Amino acid sequence: MIDESKVQALSEFSKQAVFFPSYQFAYSQLCKAIEATELRKTASCAFIIGPSGSGKSRLCELFTDSFEPPYTERDEDGIYKIITALNCTVPAPVTIKGICTTLLKELGIYPAHGDVHALNELLLNRLKKCRVKVIILDEIQRLLKPEAEKSRGVTLDWLVTLLSRSGIPIMLAGTEQCKLLLKEKKHTFSPFIRRYCYVAYLEHFEFSELDTSDYYMTLKVLDQELYRLMNYEGEIHLHDLTVMAPLYVASVGDLEYLRQIVYEAASNVLCRNASTLIRQDFFEACRSLHLPKQLSETNPFDLTLSQCLKLISVYNDEQALLRANAAY
Repeated sequence: MIDESKVQALSEFSKQAVFFPSYQFAYSQLCKAIEATELRKTASCAFIIGPSGSGKSRLCELFTDSFEPPYTERDEDGIYKIITALNCTVPAPVTIKGICTTLLKELGIYPAHGDVHALNELLLNRLKKCRVKVIILDEIQRLLKPEAEKSRGVTLDWLVTLLSRSGIPIMLAGTEQCKLLLKEKKHTFSPFIRRYCYVAYLEHFEFSELDTSDYYMTLKVLDQELYRLMNYEGEIHLHDLTVMAPLYVASVGDLEYLRQIVYEAASNVLCRNASTLIRQDFFEACRSLHLPKQLSETNPFDLTLSQCLKLISVYNDEQALLRANAAY
């Protein structure tokens, strides 16, 4: 019979966040934008850019959770839900009306009809009523899709206007494509760029055995939390070279895949009703999960350490060559 306390502990582990250096910097950029807004009385914003799986959405969630949780309050006009931090995913296709409607729904209003001007005014009124202090728009790279080309400029202009009229900072998060939005060229998005002065770039982990690397530190903290919450025995650890190398072959530094593998391995321990994490748990985890970035054709935990390190070395050489070619 599965221990329910262990099930709860595993659920708690899945929510653990590791603030490795580059992640901490990205979080601090969001905080700086809030501080600058309060000091300057002008909305100053942050932009978090990185590939899928680098932890952007999770970072946005953590930042949202740092604010007061939503609660209801009554005034002479009725009952309002006070939401200090508004975290939304940009709808596709991206339009001003679509973003307005999405934000309004998060604020408890479901407008059936209305032109853009009416929705915009309704949004400004509701943001004030709900005392919103920050808006986070994730997946903003959708604005760079070909079908959004015609609306891109006016949407960015609208964001700047919304910033100015509301005084609320709007944080953005998106993939590497979003670097294009921050490149100022003639007749482009200068007012928008000036508002987004706090920028942070997240990347997939690079493989490193150094205990000062983001990869090593993340695995070590996850390992400590896993052992603390699950009361594991034994001597196998996530930051052991014999584990961290095949983990990298399986995930290629993608934080989301890395967390999935570790969680699945811990689930296997739970299903065995055991208290010891073993290599076979990671083997079964990689066999169960779809890992499209995996560097090997076979299960990484079926490879020797030297085989794993060779695959990582080849991958690093290929990436270096791609970066060199892109520079020319």
